[in-house]
Amino acid sequence: MTSVFLGLVTHEGTRFPLAAGPNGLATQVATALKAQGLRVQVQINSENGFHESHVSLTQQQVLDSIRSELQLERRWRDYLDTQDAGWRRRIEFACRYLYRRVRFAPFSARRASATRRGSQMLRRLVNIELSHLELLRSAHRSGCSWALIVEDDAIVEDANEFAADLQLFLSRQSHEVNPSFLNVSDSFDYSTLKVGEHLHPRGTWNSRSEILSADRPVTNTVCAVLYRAEFLSELLPTLSQIPISPVIPIDWKINAALLDLYDRGQIGADDCWFISPGPIMQGSMHGSNAGGLK
Repeated sequence: MTSVFLGLVTHEGTRFPLAAGPNGLATQVATALKAQGLRVQVQINSENGFHESHVSLTQQQVLDSIRSELQLERRWRDYLDTQDAGWRRRIEFACRYLYRRVRFAPFSARRASATRRGSQMLRRLVNIELSHLELLRSAHRSGCSWALIVEDDAIVEDANEFAADLQLFLSRQSHEVNPSFLNVSDSFDYSTLKVGEHLHPRGTWNSRSEILSADRPVTNTVCAVLYRAEFLSELLPTLSQIPISPVIPIDWKINAALLDLYDRGQIGADDCWFISPGPIMQGSMHGSNAGGLK
């Protein structure tokens, strides 16, 4: 029997409080998947796992984190072989660094400790990272054949329809080539991700969405990602080697792990798939405060 681990990343004070409730995406989709005959395990992680032993809440930590994220994005651009190198890229990244510095670590703040905004950023990113890692480890330990990890701003039009499409997709995968992971959220467009030229038609998800296969594995944020169990055995050790400090969004840390796996030949073309348009909408990017279901 096909089995699915369904993990939800949320937190107290979220803009999407309904997500963890009985009418939230995790519970509704789990119920619908069980009705489709799948074995489902659900874990909702709302804990605040941050502790000051993880990172120092200083101005220097904020600056190091901003620089490290932009350095990783430069490596990612080279990996995708984008045609934006040279002075234009340098100006772009310099402007982005200055904007983020002014916002989170202004020049006027000479104190050793981070500003309130900088401290909040560090705490938030560490909490999200710890929550994702805990759910990925739980999914690996669960023995389920697939893991769907969603954040609390993930929204679907109809949980039953999504579950039926997912069940059909998973049943097909038992007879076809399996992707390592599948981006299922409607988040960044492909021009923003700069992956358009790396995507190729693979089939259909339903009557409205197609499946695209990528020759360069990347994430489209981690709002909603479907992982194959065997891939977690490769992803988790690589991801766990990336330190918490400097603090980088978990989306980028997973991309960093994918870059390392790609360089080692452990992942390649056809291992990463996208659904276009994604059946799960990222509410925080589309102005919705509903959480879970529309």
